[in-house]
Formats: sequence, structure tokens, C-alpha cells
Amino acid sequence: MKRTLLTILFAITSVIVFGQARLGSTASEIRSEFWESSYNLKSGYDDDGDYYITITTERATVTYYFKSDKVCYLTAIIPDNQGALNFYVELYNKQYVVVSATQWKMYSNNGIANINLIYPEGGGYYFLWSN
Repeated sequence: MKRTLLTILFAITSVIVFGQARLGSTASEIRSEFWESSYNLKSGYDDDGDYYITITTERATVTYYFKSDKVCYLTAIIPDNQGALNFYVELYNKQYVVVSATQWKMYSNNGIANINLIYPEGGGYYFLWSN
């Protein structure tokens, strides 16, 4: 019974994490998934001219970046606080291949995703998902 519950918990957690990264998804797929007002969906173009969509979740702000074909190629996850940061690090350590204390690899049918925890010089932290 315990093993079954752990398997179900792992599957649910995987859906949540993959739902956030959404690499390879189109802008319209992301818009249709996160349409509820609680996600506070916003979109626009950054200084480089890349289209982006930003949503808020209960633990983080997530920004999806798109190429000209409107397919997500990069995702930034900015945890809301230290507790959320620790949540993601623990989760990634359990679910993905640990490359270093700040790097993971996720292998799937769609290819390999690189996950990097970035600490900018000005302070703060965020996770960057890329192909």
C-alpha cells in the first residue's frame, strides 16, 4: 500500500513539474492550460524581441519564452521564498539526474532538459529549464 501511494505521489508531482516547464509547448497550449484568473497570466515581448508568458503558482512565478514559431524553448521558475527554493531543490534531487548542487538533467521521450539553479550577482535565485 505504501509503495502504491508513493507511486501515485510521484506521478502527481511529475505532472506538476512538467506542467511548469512546458518545453516544446505552444503559447496557445499554455494559455489554454493556465486560463484561470488565479494564475495572473501576463504576456509580452522582452528586450530581445522574444515573446513570453508569465504565470504565478502557489510557490513561484513561472515565465515561458518562445521562439518566433511560438514554441517554448526556455522556462524560468522563480521561487517565492527560501522554503519554495528548498522544495524545488529537494524535488529535483529526487526526480532528476543530479549533475551538481545547482544542475540537473531530466530525460524524457521528448529529449533532455537541462535545469540550472542560478544565483545572479544582484541577489535572488531562479531555475532555468532549457533543451
